[in-house]
Amino acid sequence: MTRVRADDYEAKRQTILNKAAALIARKGFDVATMMDVAKACGASKSHLYHYFPSKEDLLYAIVHEHITSQATELNRIVAQPLPAEERFEQFVDTFMQGAARSRNEHLILMNDIKFLPKAQLDQIRRLEANLTELMEGLLREINPEFMAEERLQKPYALLLFGMMIWTFSWYRRTGSITPHELAQRISTLFVHGFKALPQALN
Repeated sequence: MTRVRADDYEAKRQTILNKAAALIARKGFDVATMMDVAKACGASKSHLYHYFPSKEDLLYAIVHEHITSQATELNRIVAQPLPAEERFEQFVDTFMQGAARSRNEHLILMNDIKFLPKAQLDQIRRLEANLTELMEGLLREINPEFMAEERLQKPYALLLFGMMIWTFSWYRRTGSITPHELAQRISTLFVHGFKALPQALN
């Protein structure tokens, strides 16, 4: 007989994901144990395994939900009937705000997906590649002549993602620059260049 899920199943599952993300982001996947996660959740290991059969399944759920949520919103932005530069700015802003809001999940995506089994890792890599392709398309729209040479398309998109992704190794949203302001400055810096930055911001 199929076991009926409790009404609060999804809420409890999300609590586990949130607590686990905070723990893994702080300690690292290789150091954090399922017992650590269970203690953080105020639950038993058996309760945890009811939701996630293994630590790797828990890791996969954390990063998959984070990047899927990002992809849904970024695809929506790119599909809007707006000028390319405006969609580009929205894309960067949404990515930065989402990473700041979900910093634990973002750090895990940066540092710990290497511990996933190959099949799950490949799925996450495909999702990341899809986001890169979205950015490549926007950059081609902004400057089709500059992006006409195929060998340059992916490097420029990856340069931008590298700037955004690794920012969160040091950035805190409680600092003097808000995520929105930081996103604006990244957009301006990338599109207009450092030398023209003062004029572009005025």
